[in-house]
Amino acid sequence: MIKQLLAATALLVAGTAQAEYNGSCITSELDSVSITTDFALAIGECHLAGAVDGPEGIPALEYAYSWFLQARRLGSTSAEQQLGEIEQKLKLAGRKDA
Repeated sequence: MIKQLLAATALLVAGTAQAEYNGSCITSELDSVSITTDFALAIGECHLAGAVDGPEGIPALEYAYSWFLQARRLGSTSAEQQLGEIEQKLKLAGRKDA
């Protein structure tokens, strides 16, 4: 548990410090007690930064949406803007149920 928390903290710091997408964002599920609002926002931003235009960008947008939903559930008010932005991008990418 401590190793997971330390790894998550290190990833959060590294992800927050880097402004550009580096090709590696968390995609697997983590223990919910180790996820904070800031952590969920940072990982959502990572996926959003990696999303490309068109249908090939849909997986990254879906991951980003999932992380921003988690941040909202944890009490973030800033996640709303990103959720709206991602919904629009999913519609543009051809996702019908967005």
